[in-house]
Parts: sequence; structure tokens; C-alpha cells
Amino acid sequence: MGSQYPGNRRSDEQLDAILFETAVWTVNGRNGQVLCTAPSLRRALDRAAEFATSGAVVVAICRTSDDNILIFEAQAERLRKFCAGRELPILHEADYGRPPDDDAMTGASVR
Repeated sequence: MGSQYPGNRRSDEQLDAILFETAVWTVNGRNGQVLCTAPSLRRALDRAAEFATSGAVVVAICRTSDDNILIFEAQAERLRKFCAGRELPILHEADYGRPPDDDAMTGASVR
């Protein structure tokens, strides 16, 4: 790791254990530019993905406490996939009580 990014690395398992801990995390672009701050690692991962989707270059996610944890792109992507694999989609109130679009057995429409 170059002197441009002094800090500590953690394993995926160690980071998974602190996903929802309250801490100040920064999403950093080129030349150490802070793109945003987030109140948890989980939220920082979401914000980094949003920036990357919009075309911004995200270099690292950093926890700005005494331990100065650094997460680079490959590890952030693994953590995002891990989180997505265990989260359930959110059901909206409008979805309750509405019949499904297709009959599960025949594929026929119920409308």
C-alpha cells in the first residue's frame, strides 16, 4: 500500500461484523477528495455504489477514527454482494392485498 493511502486493512469477515456500527466513514475519490461521509459502513458502501454508477471514480472507503480502516474497490464490491445476498426486497404498502400478476401454476394472467 502506498504512502498516499496510509491505514489499516481488515478482512471481509471483520468488516461484516462492523457493517452497522455507528462511525464516520468517508467515500473518497481521486487525490483523496472526500465525495461524502456516511454514518455506517453499510451506508458508505451504498453511497460508493451510487457515485460509481453516476460515473465518479471511487478510490476507497475510509473509517476516520483512530484505526483508520481502508477499503478499496474490490473489497467493497465483495461486501456489497455479500450484503445483497442476505437482504430481502422491501414490500411497499401498495403491494399488500394485490393479486399476483400471473397464476404461479399456469402462467395465466389474473387480470
